[in-house]
Amino acid sequence: MTRSGPPGSELEIMEDDHEEVVPPEAEGLASTIFLIVTLVLLGLAPFATQPQPEGRGWYLAPIGWPLVSLGMAGIAGLVLAWGFLRDLARSADKSGFLRQALWAFGGTAQAIEYAVYFCIYLVGVSYLGFGIATLIFLVFVTWRAGLRGRGWVLKACCVAVGLVLVFRLGIGLWFPLAPIFQYLPGWVGNTLGSVL
Repeated sequence: MTRSGPPGSELEIMEDDHEEVVPPEAEGLASTIFLIVTLVLLGLAPFATQPQPEGRGWYLAPIGWPLVSLGMAGIAGLVLAWGFLRDLARSADKSGFLRQALWAFGGTAQAIEYAVYFCIYLVGVSYLGFGIATLIFLVFVTWRAGLRGRGWVLKACCVAVGLVLVFRLGIGLWFPLAPIFQYLPGWVGNTLGSVL
């Protein structure tokens, strides 16, 4: 007998040795994409930071440490991306190579798809206004998720109305009048512009 009961009654803890082996092609593609993102961020760094304070050392410049960290990431990404592109050029079966490389995004395709929809929604807010863009976005995402019944459309509309009430009327979040209201009669913009 053991301390917790008779033999065999204790739960066995089993180690899980099911580590996935990541194909080198997938590592290379992910590294290449991270290199591209790093280069974009390096290009944006001068516009996203403030100038260096007068009379202070270079190491106190707001752009200094982002440049150091992004530079190191860029060097590592460049080495890995170079190997990926070299292997791609040498590959006899380029479609098979790229299929293996796309393994890096195996389960994230749908997440990336919905992230793109959200980015389009954010752009739409500046043209259509918060309320209209939110309504279109929620109805579309609900439809895209496969929820196509009238009840789901009604629920999406209710959530959109709830969001408008909370953010525009409850919190008082303000957006400038959307450009779409220029094409509508004046009374629509005057009446609904502050809400939508």
